[in-house]
Amino acid sequence: MNSEEKPQKVSILVLTRNEEAQIERCLSSAAWADEILVVDAMSSDHTREIAEAPGRAYSGKVRFVSRLWSGFRDQRNFALEQASNDWVFFLDADEAVSPELRERLTSLMKMPGGPPYRYYKVRRKEYFLGKPIEYGIWNPSYQDRFFHRSGVRYVNEVHEYPVFPQPPQSLHEPILHSPEFSIEKFLDKMNRYTSIEASDRFRQGQRTSAFKLVFAFPAMLYKNYFYYQAYRDGYHGFVISLLEGVSRVVRHMKMWQLEQRENRKK
Repeated sequence: MNSEEKPQKVSILVLTRNEEAQIERCLSSAAWADEILVVDAMSSDHTREIAEAPGRAYSGKVRFVSRLWSGFRDQRNFALEQASNDWVFFLDADEAVSPELRERLTSLMKMPGGPPYRYYKVRRKEYFLGKPIEYGIWNPSYQDRFFHRSGVRYVNEVHEYPVFPQPPQSLHEPILHSPEFSIEKFLDKMNRYTSIEASDRFRQGQRTSAFKLVFAFPAMLYKNYFYYQAYRDGYHGFVISLLEGVSRVVRHMKMWQLEQRENRKK
């Protein structure tokens, strides 16, 4: 048996920071992998104890590495370098591998020489307050998650993504996002992401305006609710549309704030 015919192994890579509420669900769904590498940003809760606890489905598979947080891009690139296997699958701490996806991935890894393609997007099933979300700008959601790491690096700080040498294929069996994704979690994520987005756009020379501050919210609300048909998700779709509108205008407000700070320095 030559090296290309040997069974291929896969590492599931998970970034964490104070994820005690959901890390067991995530790791349990990854127990089929050959390695689970957890790159933890110095959690102050029980994330490490849960990840290294004995008697769990994933016990013996987890390798826990602590590293100061340096941004999504850097953390993911560090995880790529630390993985024991060339085939990797990135799984967020608030996600789980569905049984259907587990079966698909294990069958791909058993193929002679491994999966037929080197790069894959994977569908993510979105939830909001326990309800599956089928429409709006959250769908369809395909993420660059499963690939051969050779020559791949992540770029961009917000909505970071890996640069593939060739277009990826798609896997339709889903990753399951957290069913408990809530308004509070959306707002927390929004606050962190809009700060980074505003800073990046400001450094690139982009500026906001009174027009954008006024119309960012209604434009995003209309786009999500009507154009992307979020209304078909009922009241949940309407609330998501409101939240996405808020997110868009908050980004513009933070860009305006940066402009004011720059003007004061001058």
